Amino acid sequence: MQTGALHLKYRPSKLADFKGEINEGIVESLQQQLQKNWEQIPRSFLFIGPSGCGKTTLARIVASELGCSQRDFNELNAANTRGIDTIREISSNCKMAPLEGKMRTYLIDECHAQTKDAQNALLKLLEDTPEHVFIFLCTTDPQNLLETIKNRCSIYQVGLWENNEIYRHLKEITQIENGQ
Repeated sequence: MQTGALHLKYRPSKLADFKGEINEGIVESLQQQLQKNWEQIPRSFLFIGPSGCGKTTLARIVASELGCSQRDFNELNAANTRGIDTIREISSNCKMAPLEGKMRTYLIDECHAQTKDAQNALLKLLEDTPEHVFIFLCTTDPQNLLETIKNRCSIYQVGLWENNEIYRHLKEITQIENGQ
């Protein structure tokens, strides 16, 4: 039996595994987006929702299903790195070719925590995103983002599961963990 934190062990790694009735429409929409030609897929995604609903997990899944390698996947928490220098560094790195595969991705979690100057710099990056770059933004507070940033992203509202869904999923995990 594999050991480790259950929330990591059972974290979904594919869109098909992302659960919750409230999120079925989001999953379907993302699956449709990923079936498009490379040039037609939006370069910036904004995942909005309460803490713990799976925004960051969903962004990681989309990056993976786009075919992004681990070496070209960059994740940062804007609550810790919230200044303009961080966005300048990302902008500079976006000009470089991917290390593996055909794309680089940047996931900026808690993007609402960025300073106003950083958000303005991010806006410029979203306007001129290189074709080999995808940007994923996650936030619990979209009202703290510039409207112009939101206007340049495909927005997905992620929701929390209902209590009965949580109970059913925990029961399944318990049965698996107990070998039943």
